[in-house]
Order: sequence, then structure tokens, then C-alpha cells
Amino acid sequence: MAADGPASNASSTGLRRELGLWDLVLLNVVAIVGLRWWLTSAGGYGWAALPLWLLAFLCFFVPSGLAVIDLTTRYPEEGGIYAWTKHAFGDDHGFISGWCLWTNNLVYFPHLLIFTVGNLVFMLGEKHQGLAASPPFMAAMSLAIFWVVVWFNVLGLRHARWLNNLGAYGTWLPATILIALGGFALFKFGAATPFRAAALLPVFSFGTVSFFSAICFGFSGLDLGALMGEEIIEPRKNLPRAILISGVIITLIYVLGTAALLVALPQQNIGLLDGVAAAIAAVQQKMGFGFLAGIMALLIALGGVGGCSAWLAGCSRIPFCAGIDRYLPPTFGRLHPRYATPHVALLVTGAISSLLILVGFIGFDVEQAYLFLADFTIVVYFIPYLYLFAALMKLGGSGRAPEGTIPVPGGRAGTLLVGIVGFLTTAVAIVLALVPPVGSNPWLFEAKILGGCVVLLAFGWLLYKRGRRTGVAAPSQAP
Repeated sequence: MAADGPASNASSTGLRRELGLWDLVLLNVVAIVGLRWWLTSAGGYGWAALPLWLLAFLCFFVPSGLAVIDLTTRYPEEGGIYAWTKHAFGDDHGFISGWCLWTNNLVYFPHLLIFTVGNLVFMLGEKHQGLAASPPFMAAMSLAIFWVVVWFNVLGLRHARWLNNLGAYGTWLPATILIALGGFALFKFGAATPFRAAALLPVFSFGTVSFFSAICFGFSGLDLGALMGEEIIEPRKNLPRAILISGVIITLIYVLGTAALLVALPQQNIGLLDGVAAAIAAVQQKMGFGFLAGIMALLIALGGVGGCSAWLAGCSRIPFCAGIDRYLPPTFGRLHPRYATPHVALLVTGAISSLLILVGFIGFDVEQAYLFLADFTIVVYFIPYLYLFAALMKLGGSGRAPEGTIPVPGGRAGTLLVGIVGFLTTAVAIVLALVPPVGSNPWLFEAKILGGCVVLLAFGWLLYKRGRRTGVAAPSQAP
């Protein structure tokens, strides 16, 4: 699945090149920025969240950006981490990394849709807030929104990218307004959460130590565009530029947004708020701009819809590539005869996620479902990142880079440093995500998370072995 030349509008897989530079910038913003991580960081750590954001930026965000730039310009093909892991470690590891990335998103969609519908309910006002605690309503609305997103993606990235782009603006605008209001609050009232130098030092406790994994998770997703490598116009040129531009935007949103919340509200109040829209509403009420709260909730919901579309587009390319390689049924590798989209992979992804949306509400209230899905998502999603950094260390700096590769600065030594720092930070984030929340049953929590991961990995391995046994899998493309 090698990439075509810059002038081509098609790829070796038959997919159409639709994504330009600005589409990729907006894709990264809407896929990566989760305004809810403001609450996690500011409410959990106060001003000490700022150095933690900086630590995650240096030890995770920058290494992942450098790794994606190196590997995507080295192998600008469809599949991203799936393809890079195959090149580095063979088909079996490639399949497992892709399997984790795909199935993680199957669980992530219900998690993101709960958040999105919750903001739509908040927009309706206090009289309708009880709907957010109604599993039937939340499930029905989540399914309705999700299948609109699926249909746009079946029509193609030419249409779906507008959902992504609209979602990115729905993320930028609330962030910009909150940051501006925080500056106004600082000028007029001073900081609601008192600032002192000692407050910048994190105080870790059993109840807050797992927040660092959530902060790292908030910075993850730069690999998303690379999953659609053969649908990007001039990928070796546009994807690195998009990572640099969006990286600056994303970091500013997280750091300045966290500071703005702490300036406008006391730390102890941030942890009690029931969502980002509620946090922004509280800030606006204090500033006398409470009438904007409903609009901000709508914009945040649009950001959720855009994020859902972006991740659906990216993760569906993994079963598409696995179908081409014959590790999943070949039907997964088919393109729509009219729209040239991986419609089978999209529809199967949509069907499984819809089932998980329904199952997720059985026996759980809405809050319990949201928290469990969040913890499970973090652990499973970081497994492919271990492969990402391991692949970088094996493939990068080898002296055999194809023409057009943008390697990690510093040659082999720089590549190893970036790979080791990123790999260790990811491993630490996984361990911290396994720390059970305060008040939960630790044995039940670990059984759910670890048991779910074991079942997931075992099922993926069985699928891979079945493909090997039947002898229909395509030969490895790894060198």
C-alpha cells in the first residue's frame, strides 16, 4: 500500500485523496482536544496541573509528534501504527496493535457520545436536566447522533471532513471564550484559586495519582491522520506541518484553559461541576455573561460530534487494511462502488459500537458507565503507543530512510532518546490508569479493566491465528 506521488488524487488502495493541510490541522484539534480534561487537571491538582501539562507535553506529546512525523514520512501508507508495527515487528504485532486501536475506539464512541448528549441536555436548561440521568434517553440520542456520523463517513471524507472541521471550531470557540473570560476575571477580581509558588508542586495521593494518565491521554491522537495516509494530499508535506501547527494550538488550549478555570473559580468548586458546559456557565455567570452558557454547550456538543466523526474515519481504516491483508474477512477491504469509501468497515464499526452503547447502560447508571468506559479506553489505547515508540526505535535512525523522510533530530541517539522517553511515559500512564478511584471496590475495578483487556487481546490473537491457519492472509509487507 505505498503512497502515490504528490500529483495523484488516488491511492494504491483506490481511496481518494481528500484531506489537505487545514483539514488535517482541524482533524487533530477536534480529535485530541477534550475540554473535559480541564476539569480533571484543574479540579484534581489546582495550579500544580500546569507543570503536569508541561511534563506530559515534553515526555509524551513531543515524542509522539516526532515519532509520527518520522514514521509517516518514512511509510506514508494507509493504516498508520498498524502498518508501522508490521514493518518493524511483523504481521502478528501489527495486527495486535491495530486491533487494540480499533477496538478501543469501539468503546470510546459510547464514552464520547455520553459526554456529547450531556452537553445537549445542559443546553435545554435546568427543567430538562433529569434527561441526562435517563439511560433510555441517553442511549437513543447517542445512537441517533452516531448513525448520522456513520452516514456522512460512508459518503466520503469530502463530506465527513465538514463534521470534523465544524467540530474543531466548536472546540476552539468555547476554549477561546473561557480563556478570555479568565483574563477578564484576573484583571477585575484576581485569581479565585489563590496562586503561590508552592502551589505549582503536585501533591500526589491515592485519589489523584491517576490524573496524570488522563493528562497524557488528553495529549494523544497525533497518529489519527496517519491512519488515513493514502487519503491525504501530499502526506509527506502536509502531515508534518499539520502536527506542528495543531500541536501549538492544542497545547495553548490545554494550558491556558486550565489556568483560566483556576482564575475564575475556586479549585474545590471545579471538581463539583457536572461538565465542561457547567464550568463555563459558572465562569460566565460570575462575569455577567450567563446568557452564553447554552450557546457554549451547543458548541461543545458539536465538538463531540466532530471528534466522533474524526475517530470513526481513522479507526475504520484499520479493519479495512486488515481485510486487504486477509486477517479479517476480505469484505472489510472493499470500497463503496460510488463513494470509494471503506463502507463495510464503517458499517461494522458502527454496528458494534451501537451494541456497546446499549449494553453499556444495562446495569449501570449514566455516570458509572461514563467512568468505566473512560478508564478502559485509556488502558487499551496506550498499548498501540507502546508499539509506536518501539517501532520508532527499531526503524528510525537506521540510515535506510526512503527519500522524503523527516527523521527525529539527532540521528540514532536522538531517535533512541525520543523512543525511550515516550515508551516509559506511556508505560507509566498505563500503570497509573489502573489505580482504582476512591470509594470503588479495587478488586472489582481491576477485574473489569484487566479482565476486559485480557479478553480483548486474546480474541484479537485468535483472529490473527485463524488467518494464519487458513492460509489466506496476504504476505507481510515488512522488509
